Amino acid sequence: GLAGAVQALALDMPIPVVVSVPFEGRPQAPIESAAYFGVAECLANIGKHSGARHAWINLDHEDGRLRIEVGDDGRGGARLDAGTGLAGVGRRLAAFDGTMTVSSPEGGPTVVRMELPCELSAPTASP
Repeated sequence: GLAGAVQALALDMPIPVVVSVPFEGRPQAPIESAAYFGVAECLANIGKHSGARHAWINLDHEDGRLRIEVGDDGRGGARLDAGTGLAGVGRRLAAFDGTMTVSSPEGGPTVVRMELPCELSAPTASP
């Protein structure tokens, strides 16, 4: 599911990434895919451009919305309007009536927030 996939992405990073996923269940597959793509792009940018020493990913679900926050303590300067991969993430989220904001002042930190409307499937019990 999304939680495991995001945790796997975080483990592959060259810096420590704290992952928080305080909900059970799974979003619908297209929403899960869009969320994964968004987190993957953010982490790729952190690895390539931020100079960060630490990063975090918070996933939450409340009031029928999947909320994702990806942040780092790097140099900042990330922009949605630069024609970058972040713009592609924004377009992908918009296809599902999702939103994305980027706060990344020069000197950091960078925080990307994504939201997607969705319901979660009931968690399944392991045998």
